[in-house]
Amino acid sequence: MSGNPTTPERTAEIRESLTEIRGRVSRAVDALGSVSNIPKLVAVSKYKPSADILVCYELGQRDFGENYVQELVDKAKELPIEIQWHFIGTLQSNKAKLLASIPNLHTVQTISSEKTVNALHKALPSDRIAPLNVLIQINTSGEDAKSGIQPLASSSSSSLGQLSDLQRLAKHIVMSCPKLRLQGLMTIGALDLSLSANETEKNADFERLTETRDILERWLQAELVPEEADKNQVWRWGDESTGKLLLSMGMSSDFEAALKAGSDIVRVGTGIFGSRKTRDELKEPGAPVS
Repeated sequence: MSGNPTTPERTAEIRESLTEIRGRVSRAVDALGSVSNIPKLVAVSKYKPSADILVCYELGQRDFGENYVQELVDKAKELPIEIQWHFIGTLQSNKAKLLASIPNLHTVQTISSEKTVNALHKALPSDRIAPLNVLIQINTSGEDAKSGIQPLASSSSSSLGQLSDLQRLAKHIVMSCPKLRLQGLMTIGALDLSLSANETEKNADFERLTETRDILERWLQAELVPEEADKNQVWRWGDESTGKLLLSMGMSSDFEAALKAGSDIVRVGTGIFGSRKTRDELKEPGAPVS
């Protein structure tokens, strides 16, 4: 990671790109009409130097996403504590303790196993003020290379007494992990769907995640909400006042379609910071390390 300041040209480039992305998010939201919550823009800063992040921070951006634990730990030490860090990479249980040590870790968006949940919950410091938000990753595209749990469908239910992997994991987080808060669901959709769909087509991955969220919400309410609960109760998952589970879907190539489909969180990297080098390219002699 480089602590060197950006050049004036680089600063201007990032400012222009962030302003453009914010404008596109705003226009996409306006096109929807009335919305209950303003979607959150997470600036994905993987492989980018801290100086680039500071440019966005000075423009009021507070939510940033990282894919690698060590890179996130290093950047969190360098950058303002007011930043809300989102971990969006694959999390191995043996890295949970290191990740949990970050005081301003806001959300882990890629939960997909009880083992990882338990490791993360155990590793969180006892003096942490607020629960750590977690999103369960759903493999909506069914691609073998993608992490995540299988989505739910209206034709599949637990009426026969057989809970799905998603239901079991969600229940475990809510009932057994008080230092975690099940905030919602996340997906990384198939790239070809994002690139080929036109404005009139619905993205099948986004539709599948929305359907999964709706089914899971209904099940949680039926399974875990006591009959005597009143309308003013504080929900133990999703939005505290409504129990609505949030959706994190949409990246640089398809965030507008995701917002149209009801996304609450979009993750934009290239659209803000420009193209990034691969890990191998960064290891080459003379290459800057983010």
